[in-house]
Amino acid sequence: MRFLQHGVLDRAESDALVAQYEAEWPALGFGSWTVVERASGQLIGVGGLRVHSGNLGVTVRGAFVPEKQGMGYGPELGRAAVAFAFDVVGIDRVIGVTLADNMAGQRSLEKFGMVFERRFEVEGRTLLLYAVFNPNSGRTNGTGRTSPK
Repeated sequence: MRFLQHGVLDRAESDALVAQYEAEWPALGFGSWTVVERASGQLIGVGGLRVHSGNLGVTVRGAFVPEKQGMGYGPELGRAAVAFAFDVVGIDRVIGVTLADNMAGQRSLEKFGMVFERRFEVEGRTLLLYAVFNPNSGRTNGTGRTSPK
């Protein structure tokens, strides 16, 4: 849980966050997904696309229950989210942000094409910014549609 921006939530906080996630879809054309394991039908994580709170653009994110981490679900979710961002929403650049000491998160981002761009500090935490550009946009720098609508 230490890698989650908001930490562990109580029921009221969780309900408010779910309501916020639901509102993103009609407003932005993208949002959060639940991740269900096919074999078991078990809910094993959440992820998808969100507008980064630090005004960095649209970010891919994912979080999985501990017993399902390291099984390839992160890169699978990342590939699907980036494809959706590029092919359906039409965004030119998607970012990923992780803590500097989250080596598994960094590997996951790299496995689906994210490239390290820079380090930055937020509230005493060192974060790493990764990005991937839409190959159909012809852009390879910071220009283009990097935010919703």
